[in-house]
Amino acid sequence: MKKRDQAGKVYKAEGLAMSVYAGGNRKEEMTLQQAQKFVDAVLKRSFVQRNYPFKFPIKVLDGRGRRSACATFRHGEFAICLPKHMRNKYVILHEIAHHINRGHGHHAYFTTCLLDLVRNVLGKEQADALQGAFHFTGVKVRGKNGEVKARLPKSRVQWLQETKERFKKIETGEIKVYTGLDELVGRKTA
Repeated sequence: MKKRDQAGKVYKAEGLAMSVYAGGNRKEEMTLQQAQKFVDAVLKRSFVQRNYPFKFPIKVLDGRGRRSACATFRHGEFAICLPKHMRNKYVILHEIAHHINRGHGHHAYFTTCLLDLVRNVLGKEQADALQGAFHFTGVKVRGKNGEVKARLPKSRVQWLQETKERFKKIETGEIKVYTGLDELVGRKTA
């Protein structure tokens, strides 16, 4: 499989998963300072330090003029460039996973790291949605014996049913997506 094929599958899977679990809330409108606090908090988590040791700070930069976010290395610093419309927790986790994996694209180690970060930071439900989307789009993850196709976290029927029910609850406002974001980034609520 070509590297680009895996990247396309990852982006397609992310679109599927986030349309259900972000509920249109991809436009969180985080400020650069809030995004920086989030990055710092993720890198300080014991899970990340234990499983994905990354000893360098990551600086959040304005992504003005860019269509999408990117993980980069500028002026001797690891950085994430975030256009305003891409400033949300999921996109930031995606870019952190690139840095943790030393920028080697969207290979199986990257997708496994991303799933672990989503599960540890955003929660099991969002990780299950992403894992299911990885399965349906044929994304490879790291298994015991090398690269394998991602498996569904549950039976296909059960996963589809739960995903549909969750999407309906998000649409009606019964479920609030990204709970706890305000306190994590220090935003005051009314």
